[in-house]
Amino acid sequence: MAEAVKTAKGNLRCRVITPRRQVFDEMVQSVELDTASGTLEIFARYEPTIAPLNVGVMKAKADDGGVTELAVHGGYMDMNGSVLVILADSAEAGPEIDVDRAKQSLERARAKLAELTSDNADAVKIDVDRARLALLRALTRLQIAGEAPPPSGQNQAI
Repeated sequence: MAEAVKTAKGNLRCRVITPRRQVFDEMVQSVELDTASGTLEIFARYEPTIAPLNVGVMKAKADDGGVTELAVHGGYMDMNGSVLVILADSAEAGPEIDVDRAKQSLERARAKLAELTSDNADAVKIDVDRARLALLRALTRLQIAGEAPPPSGQNQAI
């Protein structure tokens, strides 16, 4: 039996699904997402669209002005009619986030970026990209959890 859909006055059904579970399934007014082409705000009857997602914050806006935020870590969005399905690599709501673990991940990523040099750019390119992605995921988790990231001691660019 399918899960019950939470109902509201919104006319856009938004579902966020990961390989492990359904994270979100609600009727909303709009959803803001960070796609590979830029930030999109999706409304009901938005043109049919399939787009890859970046690591970032998803904001689902209810008609009462409330906003639900999720940390979405990559995947794809599929908009069709009045249903938006987000197939995410992973997604988390604020209360689900282990803040201490996110802070540790952030510090590991910062340390990895600090140790990498451009002396052998080809050899470290993949490591730099992985460290930057880990840094972005940790920062997104901390933002959704309502935590300020710990200072890095140096000005790190993502």
